Amino acid sequence: MPSNDPADTFDLWDRDGDGQISADDILAGITALGLEIDEAAVHRLVAAADTDGDWLISRAEFDAARLGRDPEITDADAAFDTFDVNRNQLIEVEELESLLRTCPDLSPDSAESLLAAADTDGDGHLSRAEFTALLAKLAR
Repeated sequence: MPSNDPADTFDLWDRDGDGQISADDILAGITALGLEIDEAAVHRLVAAADTDGDWLISRAEFDAARLGRDPEITDADAAFDTFDVNRNQLIEVEELESLLRTCPDLSPDSAESLLAAADTDGDGHLSRAEFTALLAKLAR
């Protein structure tokens, strides 16, 4: 019996097993079902979920897209892992910018301001603890 687990759904779309979902993966999956789809629509779908600009959907981006544009963040570690695209255990301004570009009311300056306000040790990036404190402050 198939599972509704997001990881299983991700694996279904990741046709080549490289840990990323590309437009080609989605097109191959849909055409394998004998269905037709507008290729431009698939590219728009990938662009909407892609937060780091590599035209691929990572597992973290997939999970974030499944939550929608305004997720209620209840797990600070999961949120940190979503923002930490390069997996270096730090959130840099570029990572904030790439995620904030999907928010029409925010500019690249917003990412810099947000990072500066939350960067309590002044090292130019957010640690997991600084990010958790930022989320707690934003949740008030």
